[in-house]
Amino acid sequence: MPSVRVPKVPIPTRQRILNEAERLIALKGVYGVTLRDIAAPLRVQVPAIYKHYKSRDDVLIELSRQYIALLASQFKLRPELPPAAALRAALDAFVELMMRHPAYVRLALVDFATPGGGMEYVKLAAGGSFKENFFGGPLAAMHTRLRKLLRAGIRSRDFRHIDASDVYRLVKASILIRLVFPDDALLLRRPKPADVRAAKRWLWDIAARHLAPRRGARGQLTSPLSRCYI
Repeated sequence: MPSVRVPKVPIPTRQRILNEAERLIALKGVYGVTLRDIAAPLRVQVPAIYKHYKSRDDVLIELSRQYIALLASQFKLRPELPPAAALRAALDAFVELMMRHPAYVRLALVDFATPGGGMEYVKLAAGGSFKENFFGGPLAAMHTRLRKLLRAGIRSRDFRHIDASDVYRLVKASILIRLVFPDDALLLRRPKPADVRAAKRWLWDIAARHLAPRRGARGQLTSPLSRCYI
C-alpha cells in the first residue's frame, strides 16, 4: 500500500504567539521580552498580536495558564508500584516538566519575588494564592494526589509523618534553585538526557533523606509529629 501523507495542521496564531513568548522568556527573562520581540520572529507587526491578546501581561498570564494546566497533572498515582517508587516516578516527571519548560521556571520565580506588587502571573493564572490552591482551584487535585502518595509511604513505613505542603515546598524550591544557581545555563539550551537524569537523582536524594523515618536510640521508628498532617 502506498504511504499516505498526513497534512500538517497549521498552528493557530494565538498559540504561535505563546510558543514564541515561552522561547524568548527562557532566553531573556520575563522582564526582558517585549511584544516587538515576539512579533519579529513570527513576521507580524505588534498590532497583529493585539488581535489575540490585550497586552504583554495578557500574553504572560495565558502562558502561565498553560503552565498551571501542566502542573495540575503532576504527581500521578501509581498503585502498581511500591510507595517509594511511585513517589520517585512522580518527582522524575516533575523534574522533566521544569527542565523542558524553562520559561515556567522564570515565571514561577517572578511570582515569588513580587508579593503585593508587580504582576504575579502564575497566581493570576491559578485564580488565587498558592496556599488557596492546596485545597481549591486548578492545583487542588495535584496536591490531593501528593498527599495520597505520601500516605501510602507512611502506611508502608517508608516515609515519616510529614506535612505534604512541606514536601512540595522542598521539591519545588530545590529544583527551581538547581536550575538557576549558580548559573542558569540549563535554561538557555535544550537539556541533555544526562542533565535530566542527574537532576532527577539529585532531587530524589533530597526528598528521600527528608522523608526517611527517624529512628530512636534503640533503633525503633519514631515520629517527629504527634499527628499526621497528610
